[in-house]
Amino acid sequence: MIIRPICPEELDLFTAFTDQPERNERFRAYLTQMWDEGYIRPGWCFVAEVAGAFIGRIVYWTLPSVENLFEVDFLEVPWDANYLEVGTKLLRSSLPLLQQGHTVIQYVIDTPSPMSTFADQRLEVIEQSGFEFTRETRRFEWLQAEIIPSQRLVFRSLDDVGEDVFVDAMMRVSENTLDGLLEQQIETVGLAQSAIEQFQLLQAFKYKSTWWQLAYNLSDALVGLIMPAENDGGAIIGYIGVIPEYRGQGYVHDLLAQGTVTLKAAGARRIRGDTDVNNAPMVSAFQKAGYHQFASRREYRLNYTPE
Repeated sequence: MIIRPICPEELDLFTAFTDQPERNERFRAYLTQMWDEGYIRPGWCFVAEVAGAFIGRIVYWTLPSVENLFEVDFLEVPWDANYLEVGTKLLRSSLPLLQQGHTVIQYVIDTPSPMSTFADQRLEVIEQSGFEFTRETRRFEWLQAEIIPSQRLVFRSLDDVGEDVFVDAMMRVSENTLDGLLEQQIETVGLAQSAIEQFQLLQAFKYKSTWWQLAYNLSDALVGLIMPAENDGGAIIGYIGVIPEYRGQGYVHDLLAQGTVTLKAAGARRIRGDTDVNNAPMVSAFQKAGYHQFASRREYRLNYTPE
């Protein structure tokens, strides 16, 4: 079994992974778009090849300006046959070819999703490849539901306050977070460094500085922040939070409304956002703002360091 990246001229063969031409063509169109926008490169698309036939495929995705953080965007192996052998070989052998230094690899399983079929087999492959569970989220989507802007907060953009003040606010809203992944990051690097890294990561998304806003009450006290953005799939609620002393007063609803209004004004017709299953206030805020849950997601992570 040979594991290798594909050549650009092998695109048609690489994307012919089912006996359904329309599905293959949708995947081809998606992959081509991701190549053009820099989220995926041909060198990040690998095959498991036996006697000239592709028996397994994997695609890695990343934000164009982010280093050492990838997601397994697509993974297909013979799920009804020797999936464990092919899948683990494909993952373990492609990683050294993907990145030379320390790399964090993420993998998600969405339910329901046409890309997460054979969930039990997928889970077995990634666990045998060294991935560890990080958190479970609920995925929400807004589709033109009525939204009422906040009447009790004053918002100031990133341009108004500057990066240092904004990052400091991110640190404050992260205290005692209910987000499992963020909690792990804070335990590893601390509140201050975590805020810096979160800010830098969100800068890799598409956004306007006027979208990112700090929220103040009528006494001019900082209450929280909202950071809408766009990724390759469209508009998202990138980050949202209330500082500890103002939690429990419903301000998360005001923040989410502001983020939704901001993205809607920018032309968004669909907005998505994820939250940890343990973050009940955020789940409630999405529901009250007219977002509906369209999927659940289990997230896994591998810290890979070449030998």
